[in-house]
Amino acid sequence: MNVERALGLVDRLRRGWQRSMNRRRAINELAASPPSEIRRLACDVGLSSDDLRLLCRNDFGPSELLPRRLELAGIDPEAVRHTEPTTLRDLARVCASCQASRRCARDLARGDAQAGMDAYCLNSATIDALTVSCNGRAAR
Repeated sequence: MNVERALGLVDRLRRGWQRSMNRRRAINELAASPPSEIRRLACDVGLSSDDLRLLCRNDFGPSELLPRRLELAGIDPEAVRHTEPTTLRDLARVCASCQASRRCARDLARGDAQAGMDAYCLNSATIDALTVSCNGRAAR
């Protein structure tokens, strides 16, 4: 095994460990919080309490994969955050419940956003609509 490949493997292991620790920390914080606080937090971000818990358990989730998928589709995630915040929240909620996050991460790492759009991405119809909407605004 060459040095670059070994360093890449170590880096992937380190990132995976950090994600795991962050996920565990978030789950423990939610578990220690009273139900009323969880409801308040979930309401603040426009989610249900169950969706908030689900969001904390996901390996990659919307914080990493969704912005990358949007960018590869030619959509600025920050522009969507400002112009259509409820749509972005819904995209994040659906992304958090996805069972294909590892497959999605592999596709996006290759720069291939289209690979999962028809096969497994539960947000494909919304992303397609955003693509049409963003292209329509850009043409004006």
